[in-house]
Amino acid sequence: MNSERKTGTQYITTNDGVKIAYERLGRSGPVVVLLHGWSGSRHYYDRNAQAIAKYCEVYALDHRFHGDSDKPTWGYHVARLSADLHDFLEALLLDDVTVVGSSMGAAVIWSYIELFGHQHLAKAVFVDQAPLQNIAPDWKTGSNGCYDAATLAALQTRLALDFESVADGVQAECLSRPLGHGMEEALKAETLRANPDALGRLMADHTQLDWRPLLPRIKIPCLNLVGRISKTFPWQGTAVVGQMIPNCNTVYFEQGNHFLYIEEPEKFNQLVIDFVEKGMAAVCSTTSV
Repeated sequence: MNSERKTGTQYITTNDGVKIAYERLGRSGPVVVLLHGWSGSRHYYDRNAQAIAKYCEVYALDHRFHGDSDKPTWGYHVARLSADLHDFLEALLLDDVTVVGSSMGAAVIWSYIELFGHQHLAKAVFVDQAPLQNIAPDWKTGSNGCYDAATLAALQTRLALDFESVADGVQAECLSRPLGHGMEEALKAETLRANPDALGRLMADHTQLDWRPLLPRIKIPCLNLVGRISKTFPWQGTAVVGQMIPNCNTVYFEQGNHFLYIEEPEKFNQLVIDFVEKGMAAVCSTTSV
C-alpha cells in the first residue's frame, strides 16, 4: 500500500490495487475519519469537515465506486470497503481515530470491527443506520425502501435504466428541507459520479447484512445519531444501535431526516467535536421516546 498526491486530492492504494481518494483538513488535534453512505461521496460532508477541522485533524474518504476513487469490476462488498478503511489507516499510520459513518458508512465501521477488532480506533459515531436493512421474522424496522429481494431488484433495474431518477430519489427521500446555495444540485452531481452497476451490486450485499450479533461486542465509546423523521429508516430501528452497544449514547435529531448532518450541520458538528474532545460526558444524550 502507498499514498500519493494528485491535483489537490490525495490517494492511498489498497492491497488489491485500488486507489482510494481522500482529503485532509486541519493539521492538529484528535484524528477524525468521515465515511459517507451509499451513492454519496466525501463532499456530502462539505458542511461538516471544515468546521470539525478547526479542532481536529479530519480525513474525508471516497469509498471505491464513488467520487474520485477507482471503480473496479470487483469488491462489491461492505467487507471490502472496511478493508479499504484498514488499508487507509495503515498507510497513513493513523491511531486513536474517531470514525464517523453515515448510513452505509456505519456498516463499514461495523464490518471493520468484525474483521480487525478495535485496531486504530478510539471512538465511533453512527449516523442514521439500522443494524439490518432487510425485513426478517424478528426484525420489522429496517429500510423503508430496500428491504427484500423484490425491492432490491426494482432498485437495480432503476439504476440500470434511469440512474438520474435514482439520484433525484435520494434527495427527495433523505432531505426534509431546502438547503439552498445549490447544495441539492451538488449532492446529486456527486451521486451521479458513482458507478450505477456497482451501486446495485453493493446494495445487494449491504441490505442483507445483520449486524445485531456484533453490536454488543463493540468496546469503544460510541455516539448514535438518529433522524426522528427519517424517511429511510423508522427511527425505532436506528435507535436500536444505541441500545445494543454497551458504551453508546443516542442523540435524536427531532427534525432530522436521513441526511441530518447536512440539514443540521451546526448541531452535528458540535456533537462530534464535543464527543471527540471530551467524551460521553460532554454529549447531551437522550433515550426517551
